[in-house]
Amino acid sequence: MATPPHRLHRRAPRPYRQAVRARQTLENADRIVDSAVRLIKTTRRTADITLDDVSRESGLTVRTILRRFGSRDGVLEAAFAQIKTEFAGLREATPAGDVDSALTSLLNQYERIGDLNMRALAQEDQLPLLHRALTEARRIHRAWLEAVFAPHLIDLPRGEREGRCIALYAATDVYLWKLLRRDLNFDRRRTEQAFRRLVRGVLAAEPRRSTKGS
Repeated sequence: MATPPHRLHRRAPRPYRQAVRARQTLENADRIVDSAVRLIKTTRRTADITLDDVSRESGLTVRTILRRFGSRDGVLEAAFAQIKTEFAGLREATPAGDVDSALTSLLNQYERIGDLNMRALAQEDQLPLLHRALTEARRIHRAWLEAVFAPHLIDLPRGEREGRCIALYAATDVYLWKLLRRDLNFDRRRTEQAFRRLVRGVLAAEPRRSTKGS
């Protein structure tokens, strides 16, 4: 069968058209993720966010969203990854061993995202994606403690160092910030004083003495 004449002269899509489509696809993906991030930050229950919500927020169709991310969970996973990067930048780097600077940096972050953290923690068991994100956040916080307070811990025996890290975690956790700032209505200054007192108490504690048979 002969090829129709009109097909003989059909040209391949011009490179610039392909580039335009590729750029539009990337821009749409960014709009979708940015919209999902806004919804996560402003919606009381992350588990209640729907594809229709993301569609309205982004101005793109559900079909477009599914074509790029495959599912609602795919959108939320990309949004959590962006939030992780954003939140990491809120905790400024400080010199190792500088307790005051480290706690100021930590509390600056909590003042920005502490309430959002608490909402996320309250829903952790309802959304596996959220659980994974928070598990990773805990790992990052633990690594931060080990790096920031390393000069105070390095000479301790391994078991003692582990115990101090656990105590430091408790003394710097967002739950403590929530207790002081929201439940007890402490101002920022008193809250920082309490954090410093607890952290310095952990670092200054005498090492435990091992007892035989214990």
